[in-house]
This record gives sequence, structure tokens and C-alpha cells, in this order.
Amino acid sequence: MPNRAQNRNSLGFLAAVCLLAGIGTHAQVAPDNPLHLAHVEGYVVTSAGQPLVNAEVTLDRDGKAVYRVRTNSAGAFRFNHVLGSYLFRVQRTQYAPAEHEIHVGDLIPSYVERKKLYVIVGPGACADACSPIFTSKRDFERELKRRTHKPGEKP
Repeated sequence: MPNRAQNRNSLGFLAAVCLLAGIGTHAQVAPDNPLHLAHVEGYVVTSAGQPLVNAEVTLDRDGKAVYRVRTNSAGAFRFNHVLGSYLFRVQRTQYAPAEHEIHVGDLIPSYVERKKLYVIVGPGACADACSPIFTSKRDFERELKRRTHKPGEKP
């Protein structure tokens, strides 16, 4: 039977693995898990929190854009009447692109949660899709606050 020290070590190891894997740290979308949504809608902003206006947002399948919209003056986008699996993409502008696999369908949890996508496009230094995508508005706002925090100010 394990003693308390062994249990504590096991829990410490498990916590370290969870932290390294990102479990429970953010509601940022994990790159290898498709996101299940009832509707595809959300917002795209710059790392300074400004809406990214007129950015092309696509739903791709087999390397081709199947659906295409542009963000409005608030950085918002919405795809209507979409079902199936796609690669969600915010195309590269002067900012880095964002992408993530999604599945849009009639699953009850998708309707209950009504997730939106919150995208923060980063500086254009990275050529791959390195801009974070969130499904939690609270975590999205927390990340924006962290990015726009000025040294010497309280976050």
C-alpha cells in the first residue's frame, strides 16, 4: 500500500504532466482536438485588442475554401447553415494566421454550450498558424489584458 509521500509524489507528477499538456490552464483550443460547434461564429482581434476588420475567414476542406466570409467593423464573423468537418482559418494579413479543425453538427452539447471562437491574431513574425483561438470569452479577455498590460501597471 502506498504511503503519503508516494501519493504526494504521484499527485505532483500528475499535476506536472497536466500543466505541460495544458490541461486546465486555458480554454485555448488544443491544436490536435477538433472543436465541436453548433454554429461557426466569433471575433477576430489584434494582440492590442482592436477588431481585425475585413479579414478573410474560411472553412476549408481538402485544401480548398468551401465557405468564405469577412469580418465586420467589430471583427465579428458568422457562417450560416454549415454542417460537417472543416479547417477553420483566419487568413494571413499583416498578422499571423490562425487555424483549427472544427466539426459543426447537431450534437446536443454543442447547442447547450453555444461556443463562439475568439481569435487573437499575433504579430506577423510567424508564418504558420500561431495565433491563439479561444472558446472561453473569459480566458480570451484575460489573455488580451495580459498582452496589453503596460509594465508598472497592475493587470
